[in-house]
Amino acid sequence: LAGQGFHPLDLAAFRYAPAALLLAPLAWRARDTLARIGWLRLLVLASFGGAPNLLLFVWALIYAPASHGGTIAPMVMPIAGALLAIPMIGEWPSRGRAVTLAVMGVGVLMIGWDGVTGSYPGAWRGDILLVLAGTTWSVFTLLLRRWQVPAIPATAAVTIISAAAVLPIWLPWRGAAILALPTGPLVVQLLAQGVALGALAMFLYARAVELLGPTRAATLAIMVPVTALLLAGLLLHEPISLLQGLGATLAAGGMLAAVLFTGRKPA
Repeated sequence: LAGQGFHPLDLAAFRYAPAALLLAPLAWRARDTLARIGWLRLLVLASFGGAPNLLLFVWALIYAPASHGGTIAPMVMPIAGALLAIPMIGEWPSRGRAVTLAVMGVGVLMIGWDGVTGSYPGAWRGDILLVLAGTTWSVFTLLLRRWQVPAIPATAAVTIISAAAVLPIWLPWRGAAILALPTGPLVVQLLAQGVALGALAMFLYARAVELLGPTRAATLAIMVPVTALLLAGLLLHEPISLLQGLGATLAAGGMLAAVLFTGRKPA
């Protein structure tokens, strides 16, 4: 983004403004459901799963490489989600799932240690933000389940609230600068961020939480760190250290084992 003249706040505007327009009719159709959920709960959901979470992730990438961004945050999600599920929704992990989560935690620590001593010394600052981003998204996921929020209202409300929070700051500060940029990169960002990630991906994830439950839905993000690590090396030419590769492999293996071989038990 920085190489194309974009600011982190631009990413939030690209993500939420087009998606808010697309999802506004769905929010209107689900207005009775949204009214039952209440504005306070909707604001809390937007705080954990909307623009603040995205900005945490984007600012983390100022300090940490993309390979860390694509591995640490999604690996933290199921770990934090399993721990927070105990007090929030009374869901205790089975013994097998607890073991696999511990293995995943070791993998995250290995990647984080690479940010202290490896090819990107100082990346630990971004790694901390990535841990926070993964944890806040886990809280968002658990709240969807705890409050029994349907997928369409959740997606629409979080997106519209985030757009309403970001645009009044972004428009006077960055609007003119963005309009001066070439049209091609701008259209690509609007389509990729606003349509694919802002509307479609978030809706699908919220729907997965409804069908699978929060801990299993978070764990099924197994392909995110593997794909991100490969793309960071192939497309961005970021060096992948042995420690980082082993950590990602260990954590991805733990994710796979958690999905295929373990269950959960209610409190």
